[in-house]
Amino acid sequence: MRIVGSKNRDEFVLDPVEAIRRGATLDKQMKILLPPHPRGVWRGTHEFFNRMDDGRSAAMAERVNVAPRAYPTTSG
Repeated sequence: MRIVGSKNRDEFVLDPVEAIRRGATLDKQMKILLPPHPRGVWRGTHEFFNRMDDGRSAAMAERVNVAPRAYPTTSG
């Protein structure tokens, strides 16, 4: 591997306290992207729950795709 530049670009955080702090920060940032989960007791078939999960996943993907980007994307 070749290192270019003088900045530390390690992707792994070796300090467990710092890693937990960063993870908690990311969890807070990503929480706004989650659609609300229906509450209560549900009964249904496996297919019913799969459709519910697919709907939540689609809603989450839509929120992620329209969220503002930190860096502009390049269209090619």
